[in-house]
Amino acid sequence: MIQRLTVLLVLLLALAGCDSGGSYGGASGCPHWAISVAAPRHMEAWVEELYVLDAHGNWYHVPQGVVGELRDTAGWSNLDGGGGGPRLKQAGAPMRVYVRWQSLAEPQAYAWEFEVPEAMRKTLTHREMGKTWYGPPQMSCRSDITVGVAPGGRTIVWVDGDGLSSQEMGRGQATVVPEGPWLGKGKEYAYPLSDKAKQYLETHSIPYGSW
Repeated sequence: MIQRLTVLLVLLLALAGCDSGGSYGGASGCPHWAISVAAPRHMEAWVEELYVLDAHGNWYHVPQGVVGELRDTAGWSNLDGGGGGPRLKQAGAPMRVYVRWQSLAEPQAYAWEFEVPEAMRKTLTHREMGKTWYGPPQMSCRSDITVGVAPGGRTIVWVDGDGLSSQEMGRGQATVVPEGPWLGKGKEYAYPLSDKAKQYLETHSIPYGSW
């Protein structure tokens, strides 16, 4: 009898450890996933809406607004500068992401929705040795998701973590929002370009083909 109970307990623990997509993290020891949006340098943007669908079928609204700025203007070769954002610890594993934003450099409004691949979900909870400038090597996880948005509606997704290099997960093409900013609800674009971005665009063209 005791042997049967022991076998049953082992089976239950094994099933509990299996990740069906509904749970997140578990025994991996990784932080809960976070998501944010970034744009190329000088290509300023404003996020109107960012939603994530989790494995339980719940959509979560992620506050954004002003997006982060990458180091480079042209291309996606340098993905440093993303990461961060709130960690929605009540959410399960991410399944789909929807983002609608204003590309202020053009200006134009875009929307993009993509399915999170299984490989990306596994990466979010994979531990490996990371090396930081401020301390000895330690185990870390690429639990930070960044959605890169650029003029022309070009998009990219990557993940990174403390002491680990960024890892690209995919690219895409957003669609133009025909109603314009704020879905045409009588509002203008969020804010005018900064003086720095204006000065750049006065002497440079938008590098559409680079993203």
